[in-house]
Amino acid sequence: MCDIFALSSGVNYTAQEYLPIFAEKSQRNMNGWGIGFFRDNHALIEKSSERVYSQEQVHESFQRLARVVDSRIIVSHISCPLSGGRHTAHNHPFALSFLDHAWLFVHVGLIDGIEEYKTAHEPRIDVDVYPARVFEYLRDQLVSYLRYTPYGSLGRSLVKSIKNMVTEYPGNYAFFLANESVLFAFCNFRQLMLLRETESSGNSLILTSIKEGLSDKDWITIRPEPATLGKLLVIAGPDLLYLGDVV
Repeated sequence: MCDIFALSSGVNYTAQEYLPIFAEKSQRNMNGWGIGFFRDNHALIEKSSERVYSQEQVHESFQRLARVVDSRIIVSHISCPLSGGRHTAHNHPFALSFLDHAWLFVHVGLIDGIEEYKTAHEPRIDVDVYPARVFEYLRDQLVSYLRYTPYGSLGRSLVKSIKNMVTEYPGNYAFFLANESVLFAFCNFRQLMLLRETESSGNSLILTSIKEGLSDKDWITIRPEPATLGKLLVIAGPDLLYLGDVV
């Protein structure tokens, strides 16, 4: 199973403490990796199809990026064979621009039939892997809801979009969706681990799918409830604005 990581901070910050640990703990996933971040409200992505961990060390470029990338929001994905391909372009994060923002998306899980989804909107993600279709589906739903209610809530529209997606395309979802100022996280089949860092360590929130967390600190386990469609988190800077069930 692939793994995902996110950092959200109130100011531009690096993930140099946690990204290398994330890579080391994800060493069983050997199909490539990607790191996404924001600069001047633009989404930037670095990807590689090479192994993130080899010969008992983290990939040199991954380590360098962990040191130099500074952003209020950073997301990362480490790929496994089930993620859909071995080419750099297939690796997450993916980026799309809509609703006057640039967005980044990473996903783990398996979904029935969504690879057949055809978006009617531009731009499209020109890779044949199902996480790209998940991202396009969410984009299309959000644009549809908010086009006619421009003052509507992005969070409420995302909840509606997730409900539609899970109903139309049942499966296992765990994803991070972020623009330059807000991070959404959703999971319906595996736990996420959440850590609130102190001000001396960046005053940030860390999220990961690594089941034991990335340090010996007090990580909070976020588990979806069986009777619900999943768990949704909304994070801005170092603040958890919402944590609740999608029902």
